[in-house]
Amino acid sequence: MANDALTDANLYDDPFPVYARLRRDDPVAYFEDTKEYLVTRFDDCRTVGSKDKIFGPSASPNRPEARVMGLPNVLSMSGEEHTCLREGIDANLTPERVRSYVDKLTRPVVQRFIDTIRERGEANLTAELFEPISVRCIGDVIGLTETTNENLVEWFHAMALGLHNASNDQAVWDRMDAALEDINTQLAKLYDAALEKPNNTLMSHVMFGGMPEGKVRTLQEIAPTMRVIILGGLQEPGHAAANACAGLLSSPDQAKAMADNPSEHALTAFDEGLRWIAPIGVTPRVSREDFELAGVKIPAGSSVAIVMGSANRDESRFENADRFDMFRKKKQHVSFGFRPHFCSGHFLSRAMGEIALEETFRQLPNLRLDPDKEVQGKGWRFRGVSVLPAKWDA
Repeated sequence: MANDALTDANLYDDPFPVYARLRRDDPVAYFEDTKEYLVTRFDDCRTVGSKDKIFGPSASPNRPEARVMGLPNVLSMSGEEHTCLREGIDANLTPERVRSYVDKLTRPVVQRFIDTIRERGEANLTAELFEPISVRCIGDVIGLTETTNENLVEWFHAMALGLHNASNDQAVWDRMDAALEDINTQLAKLYDAALEKPNNTLMSHVMFGGMPEGKVRTLQEIAPTMRVIILGGLQEPGHAAANACAGLLSSPDQAKAMADNPSEHALTAFDEGLRWIAPIGVTPRVSREDFELAGVKIPAGSSVAIVMGSANRDESRFENADRFDMFRKKKQHVSFGFRPHFCSGHFLSRAMGEIALEETFRQLPNLRLDPDKEVQGKGWRFRGVSVLPAKWDA
């Protein structure tokens, strides 16, 4: 029987039984381990997410996000400062801009990694296909074209472990700090290059975007935001694709439909994967005043977590919510967060994920789960299918 007690270990191993109990019995639950209120029902999450003047972005130095990313960052900012920074981040991520480059960016990378595994007939699709595709493409968008895939993957794994380090394990902090030191070194090189000659990398856009003529943000100003982009951006498209693929392969009928017409179903399947397992499962807020929600008084100054991973499984919103179903009636999920902090990279993520799933099911015939190995997932602030053992006809 699944363990639904509210503990960090249960959330990390499998949060969904915990979320189901909280939605039923304790929808605004104070979590002592992280000193925050977990908001788990869809409508309550939407209430918190839509009331930005009451539940503003959290700039608390005591939250794990501050320890990992640093402050201030784009997620902790509000008002004109946030709008100005988003102008730089969003410049090359509009639907029109993404459509102009996503094929050239993504398809060669997808092909490279499919070619690497195709003849073997089996692989962990997360670690050997979807993660490498994601980190390479997003790394290149940021400007990290000379940074190896192995390096990029280590960055986001080390940072994600830091976010989940409620037990204060020093080995986890040491690993994360080593990754952050490496990130800072490489960001400094990108910064110097763009300072000398502005370019079309995301790093350059964040440096100059929204600034008055002749002005540039300092490296110290943008480093925390770049770490947010690195952590969220490197892993989110790959884990969303892996989650969707796991859902498809767990349903032979859906897998067959996908294989029969991948171009028709790829985007729908990717979006259902985002709902089924939200890659970024939590977004933090802070209550600026006393507020009552679901019968619970949240005092002013409290940390509040919008648990998107739970909202997307809310039975009152989605029928058979625990089931992956790419044919379900379209309803908006909350995996990309809420405005004004709605994810800048949502269009790029969807476009990349569509290509990755489409080509995977087109080029790996009779793709199926490996019956001798176990699908495994981990995490709750960031969650993904970490082991996706699959076979195909080589």
